[in-house]
Amino acid sequence: MRTIVGVGCLVLAFAACESATSERIEAWKGTQKGPDKIEAALRGGNVPANLRAEAAAALVDIGRPEKVDEIMAAMEAGERWEILKTLADIQIKGMSSPQLPKAREARDGLFSVRQYAPPEEQKRIDGVLLASLEKDLSDGRFTGGRHSLDKILSAMGPAAGPMLVKLLGDPKSPYKGLAELLVKVGDEPTRDKGGAALLGRIVPGREVPIDLWLALGMLGGRTVTDYLAIKMDKGSVVEAISAAKALQQARFPSVLPLALKIAGDAKANKELRGEAFGVIEKIGGPEAQKGLLRIIAEDKNELVRYRAHEAALEAGKADAIVPALQAFSGKLSFKREDVVDFLVKDISKLGVKAKPQVLAALASPSPLARMTAILALDAPAAANPKGHLGGPEDALAVLKLADDKAAIKGFPAGGSVGAEAKRVASSLQGK
Repeated sequence: MRTIVGVGCLVLAFAACESATSERIEAWKGTQKGPDKIEAALRGGNVPANLRAEAAAALVDIGRPEKVDEIMAAMEAGERWEILKTLADIQIKGMSSPQLPKAREARDGLFSVRQYAPPEEQKRIDGVLLASLEKDLSDGRFTGGRHSLDKILSAMGPAAGPMLVKLLGDPKSPYKGLAELLVKVGDEPTRDKGGAALLGRIVPGREVPIDLWLALGMLGGRTVTDYLAIKMDKGSVVEAISAAKALQQARFPSVLPLALKIAGDAKANKELRGEAFGVIEKIGGPEAQKGLLRIIAEDKNELVRYRAHEAALEAGKADAIVPALQAFSGKLSFKREDVVDFLVKDISKLGVKAKPQVLAALASPSPLARMTAILALDAPAAANPKGHLGGPEDALAVLKLADDKAAIKGFPAGGSVGAEAKRVASSLQGK
């Protein structure tokens, strides 16, 4: 009996294998039970490799590409390669379909099996994929299908860079999306070439769109950085401001001295100075912080000093709190509301990470630093589940300053450091 059953199964399996033909696979695509039959054909070890490839393509056509990925992933490499030899050509042919959705499905199917191809075949596949992507990108189509464009390009890596560089130099191509893609997939030399190509699209005497400036900033590279630095330093006001905005798209340490010079120049355009602070913040680091402390200490405009304080905390984070507060001259006058609106809020943005340095500021020789620290402990802080930077555990440290008679010039009468310490200590105890 077992023998009869076994023979029967073999007969059924043989019959199922014989039933898979090109015509039937095509017909199954439109029947209710057809998808399962097509899937069985792809799985069937006795089905010829060319028919299994047709079955895989059919599953993609009827919206079951994930099933193809699943089945192909489980195969032995040799078995998979026999199917792939035919399947790659089927998908390449499908990519020429005049119907965009069908062509995109075929491209996605080709990319899905690309990972299994040997190097030479993968190189051929990449060439076909790049030609298809180039057409889409030059026409302004940046949305992919099942596989996004940047996913496909990222899999190819630097090999995809020259095509993007070529398009960046084409005046008809949409540069913003191309720049974003090249940043993701290109190496530094290729990004530099892309930036140089994009610079070639600037027409002398014609206004440069802000999106083009920003795309240049995204790409960076030596050529672009030098150009943007010259425009920020010696260009018209509009060009200088646009160049500064571009230099905030990535980190350009080489322009730090220029950005600090402009930010600290009282004669510079007001908006340009503001953008220069943005460049400094983006660069960050000890040298940026050091330059900002000089501006806090020396600039005669109180709003500029407050902006420099904000930038210093952005550049140096919590470690910049005490140095930045101590950089303010003790000879200056401060409105209480300004200290709260600028200094305290800048500290509060750092959240709970700022607390150790705020507590350290309580022992600062600067009355302004001590006062600001006291007020900061009583203020709401970002990302703090308690809602405030300080808590009951900090009341004792604050109360140690209860006898501090130092006063801040410009604060309301009677508002000494000690008076604020008593008020905030009481407030913290109640939290």
